[in-house]
Amino acid sequence: MRISIDRFEEEVHVLILERGKEYFDANQVLMLQQTTQGWTAVIEGTEAYQVLLEGHDEFTQWHCTCPFDRGPVCKHVAAVFYAVREAIAINRAHAGGDLHRWVDDAPVDELRSLLRRLLRTHEGVQEEIYKWKQEH
Repeated sequence: MRISIDRFEEEVHVLILERGKEYFDANQVLMLQQTTQGWTAVIEGTEAYQVLLEGHDEFTQWHCTCPFDRGPVCKHVAAVFYAVREAIAINRAHAGGDLHRWVDDAPVDELRSLLRRLLRTHEGVQEEIYKWKQEH
């Protein structure tokens, strides 16, 4: 089975998608990283589960450390599908300069909210902020 990032919602059971979207919307997809083989992430659930996706925009294999055994895709993998799709969209927007325009025009409260989310979900953000504070 292959799943395309552009069409994963057509391939995954609707209940799994709903639960995965809840995890994604609640910012429970942590440490999303693109690797040479695909993507990795940690999902904050009842435990911290690791998800591995093989492929970059079309996935040939995936694995989650959760005990789900009722289908090919669990809610944690679905959450990572949403996160990967967002990351790809952000990368495309960044390449086109859209993100710089958004930052310039964004309300301060939205930028603060985003920064708080990044602090919770991405390693290294705290260190970068501390370095920036020392320089300014």
